[in-house]
Amino acid sequence: MARYTTLSPIELTRIVAQYPIGRSLKLEEIPGGFGNSNFKLITTAGAFLLKICDEKDLTELNMQIALLQHLHQHAYPTVYPILTKDQKPLIHETFGSVMLYPFLQGTQPQPSPKILTQLGKALAKLHCIPPITGLPHFAMGISQMRPFFQEVQDTQFATHPFVESLKSELASMQSQLSAPLPTGLLHGDLFLDNTLFEGEQMVAILDFEEGCYDTLLIDIGMTIIGCCYTPQHRLILKTAQRFLEAYNAVRPLTEDEWKYLDCFVHYAALSIAFWRFRQFNIRRPNTHRANTYQEMLTRSTEWQAQSEFLTNN
Repeated sequence: MARYTTLSPIELTRIVAQYPIGRSLKLEEIPGGFGNSNFKLITTAGAFLLKICDEKDLTELNMQIALLQHLHQHAYPTVYPILTKDQKPLIHETFGSVMLYPFLQGTQPQPSPKILTQLGKALAKLHCIPPITGLPHFAMGISQMRPFFQEVQDTQFATHPFVESLKSELASMQSQLSAPLPTGLLHGDLFLDNTLFEGEQMVAILDFEEGCYDTLLIDIGMTIIGCCYTPQHRLILKTAQRFLEAYNAVRPLTEDEWKYLDCFVHYAALSIAFWRFRQFNIRRPNTHRANTYQEMLTRSTEWQAQSEFLTNN
């Protein structure tokens, strides 16, 4: 897990006291995740997800809350923060910002045609919801990559093969990425570990930390990269087919979106690879995760090798 923050018993007691959830009984770390410290909190009132937001500032978190409130108005299947006794969705502590959620029952699924059919419908429904004002652009893409290139210009990473390759590929993709394609509200990070299922029935789409306003095809490419592969990063073609069919049945893709799909699948993979490379090699060096960016490059290569069979079926 992204264990950036730990809680002392005194800190935990202070947090729990601000919510109408009884008294704390047990706190368990939740494995997984790259950008937050997550805990399962058991109190006399039940089970809750306690999230320490390590990677977002208050402005970003307040925008996230506004987005969740907007999604609630549209009955979107996600999880919403619990309000404090003072009716606040967010607590700011000396060690960071805290959000508390109901602990939903369910598991993170394995990719299957039925799972991806539901995700296709859910993502298309999200893309049909009008966006709120003030949402940022996609935070793991070009808008962050360009400053990053300047950031590493005079460091050992300036000539790293991944950095040089990323520069080259973005330059070659520029015309496609700037094409006038449909835009709207994005989840921004729809991997399987950001979903919750009971068996093969979807419970919720989780973690709208990267919610943004941008080209819808980014989200479609991201979901393919994040949800249609084996743990060994091999593309499961049938799941990708079902995802696209289900999505297209709710919000039909334009001719240009089909045309540029391959490019945006690759762009999604590069975006996650970039985030992981920067996070675990520069910002928070982690020898165990330093090379996880390569997994996304493998997935993109898999897509490029097999996507022609998808479009021909």
